[in-house]
Amino acid sequence: MRSGGFLILAGCLAGPLGPVGAHADDLPPMRSEGAPYFTCDVAISLDRDTRPALSVSVSVPYASLDWIRVPYGFAAGVSLSVAFEPHHAGQIYGDAWERRVSVADFASTNSHAASIVEHRTIEVPPGRYTLHVTARDLNGDMRSVAEQDVDVPDYSKEPVGFADLELGTADSTGGNFEVATTRQYGMNAADLAARVRLFDRRPGAWPRSYSFHYRVLDDAGREITVGTRALSLSASAVPVILRPEAGGLFVGSYVLEISLVEGKSKWRVERSFDVEESGPPRGKDFERILEPLSYIATPQEISKLQALPPDQQAQGWEDFWKPRDPTPDTPKNEAMLEFIRRVNYAERHFQGYGPGWRSDMGRIYIKLGPPDQTESHPPTPDMGATEVWYYTRPNRRFVFEDREGFGRFELRSGTE
Repeated sequence: MRSGGFLILAGCLAGPLGPVGAHADDLPPMRSEGAPYFTCDVAISLDRDTRPALSVSVSVPYASLDWIRVPYGFAAGVSLSVAFEPHHAGQIYGDAWERRVSVADFASTNSHAASIVEHRTIEVPPGRYTLHVTARDLNGDMRSVAEQDVDVPDYSKEPVGFADLELGTADSTGGNFEVATTRQYGMNAADLAARVRLFDRRPGAWPRSYSFHYRVLDDAGREITVGTRALSLSASAVPVILRPEAGGLFVGSYVLEISLVEGKSKWRVERSFDVEESGPPRGKDFERILEPLSYIATPQEISKLQALPPDQQAQGWEDFWKPRDPTPDTPKNEAMLEFIRRVNYAERHFQGYGPGWRSDMGRIYIKLGPPDQTESHPPTPDMGATEVWYYTRPNRRFVFEDREGFGRFELRSGTE
């Protein structure tokens, strides 16, 4: 399988016509590969003197921990350590601590909605580091690690700018902010919120009022929602919570961009996130999803959905998936979620003349899912590079060839 990636830059501090200022990379959340499983999100924060610090949020699901019976129920614990190791000789910055929790009943120990969430802010000078995050189960003595390179920009010469965004959820007033370490949302996408720090070294009295502009963009760069929020800061680099109008986001990948525009100057920061569960698609999302849906639906079903007026599209979507729900007594329709997962995977991993789900590989993947076995063969004088997909249920074989050498694999043989 072939994939093409892209890097989203966060925290651009210069005006549109000026030189590029300090910025931080929008790195994906870190994930451990073994138990105890955890996710970790890192963002750059600032103190009032614009000295950088790394804000580290670690989430360990209850279900990944060993629990022991205690007189008042069940107990678990985890030891966490965070270390920023410089790429050149120098001081290692970090912290280490333990966290213990208890619950009243065994069912709570397997709750996929419950996690130990820990947050630390560590002062780290500008430079390039490797971040090591380690989690150890205090009962099972299992240990897991995740690592990632991190660039800490030098903000000392910037008069105005943003540190990183921290994504999470908040109530309608912007209170009760909780960091989303995975940057993955479900039905809580309507509560999407960002904690942002704007620093302003320019002379003048505080507090100051700013007009923040925000945009939510999909993975194709299209604007999904835009708006403006007027916020007052009591001092430079004080964190504020901004809630965009993000209700109705469909399953997919997005970017939240926040900017400040003053005359010809513009400062911007952005952060990527995913929506993994949502209500029915609406508007352009509905129109767009019908094309990959045609891979698994009949022409009659697609025609019926295309003919629906906007106010009936949501119900039409529910009616399409209801008879396909393998567990109708549960709130989730696993068949629909698997279809969306396949569409998103195809979009990200397969190249074609247009969206990844429109490619031959994308079409087969959406219809049949991931292959049971794959083979890759280098190009020869008579043939481009090939990739063979094998399926056992049903027994099928597909051969894809990169005829042009640009990573666009086209179906050469195989019956769908």
